[in-house]
Amino acid sequence: MKRRVVISGIGPVTASGIGRQSFWQGMLENRTCIKPIPSRFEKNYRFKSRYYVPMPEFSLAEYGVPHRLIKLMGDPAIISVLCAHLALQDAGLAALSDDLPERTTGLEESGVIIGIGIGSLQSSYSSYLAHLGIQADDSRNQKKSQFDRMIIPMVMPNSAAAWVAILFGMHGTDYTLNAACASGTYAIGEAYQKVAEGLCPLILAGGVEALKEEHGAIMRGFDVLSTLTSAEDGVPMPFSEKRSGFLFSEGGGCLLVLEELEHALARGADIYAEIVGYESNCDARHIVLPEQSGQWIRQLLAKLIGNRKIDYFNSHGTATVVNDAIEARILQELFGPNSRQPTINASKGILGHSIGASGALEAAVTALSIKSGIVHGNFIPDPIADLNLATGKKAVAIDFAVSTSYGFGGHNGALLMRRYE
Repeated sequence: MKRRVVISGIGPVTASGIGRQSFWQGMLENRTCIKPIPSRFEKNYRFKSRYYVPMPEFSLAEYGVPHRLIKLMGDPAIISVLCAHLALQDAGLAALSDDLPERTTGLEESGVIIGIGIGSLQSSYSSYLAHLGIQADDSRNQKKSQFDRMIIPMVMPNSAAAWVAILFGMHGTDYTLNAACASGTYAIGEAYQKVAEGLCPLILAGGVEALKEEHGAIMRGFDVLSTLTSAEDGVPMPFSEKRSGFLFSEGGGCLLVLEELEHALARGADIYAEIVGYESNCDARHIVLPEQSGQWIRQLLAKLIGNRKIDYFNSHGTATVVNDAIEARILQELFGPNSRQPTINASKGILGHSIGASGALEAAVTALSIKSGIVHGNFIPDPIADLNLATGKKAVAIDFAVSTSYGFGGHNGALLMRRYE
């Protein structure tokens, strides 16, 4: 018998807000964290995009994790551990403390599935230079590069999920996955399926990303593809005729507590929303461009939605010229004219694009929108015609909502949620 699956905890870590309350308030206030790119980024290359979102600042030590453990972690693992702490604390299940990892949390049967798009390359770069005996040219730090003896566990993609399991004593299914910008959505979708099938009573699922690199090499990789915003103030404008590209984010993350309904009710959990569907497929057409007709995304959404009336649609909404045009056409073909469309917005218009973390952050926004009956707005001058866009914060009665992600390589994923009753 298929189990019902609910979201009972939300743990976001972003430059615009850390923790559910700060994050959600920031979304409703359109609180962006846009900074000019540092001058050190441009020693050997002139960026077309002039702004970015820096990595959120925090210290795991302030949350009780010993320094002896932190120094063994790469950035994706550090973000994942904080996301896990915030999500579990929000769900009233567990929290970090000084006696970790020895502490028993009662989560022995629980699992972890985390999506990562690229992951931090800074540790790899630094150790590689040290191996070659080359000192990185950085006027802020004249210390000689040192090869880190823990470089392998630091750069292993699975370490993000592994450290969460280690610190919280979670012995269930535990792994990371990659589907580019759809990684967070895929992770939540797979977790939903496992909980629904009765394979695990509770799974921490979502996405993290750590693209911070001292000299801007990773951002340059996106810039040379002409995917980044060329707006004079850096503000992305999803679904605007003036859109020019996405706002690069150095990283962040979000994990959600996905829980079997009876398990959640038995402990008196507060429920944000119920997940009732997940679909994924692949364009199988191009390594960076979406398939122009949008047929595979349209097919995926039609299968996911069925004959349900959708009240809110959290779009992929990158603010790139091609992607937004294709997504807008799909929405018009799927739902019909403006008057029949759900309320549409794009969380990347506030947060920037954090690649592997983006789908999980947007799933969190969707669940919070359902719970509160409020959706955030977007700055959309000269909007694409015939779209039911939320240009400002507005109250919306939401019974069913969709959150979507589409990634390089043609990876498409979408989650269907409903208001819990």
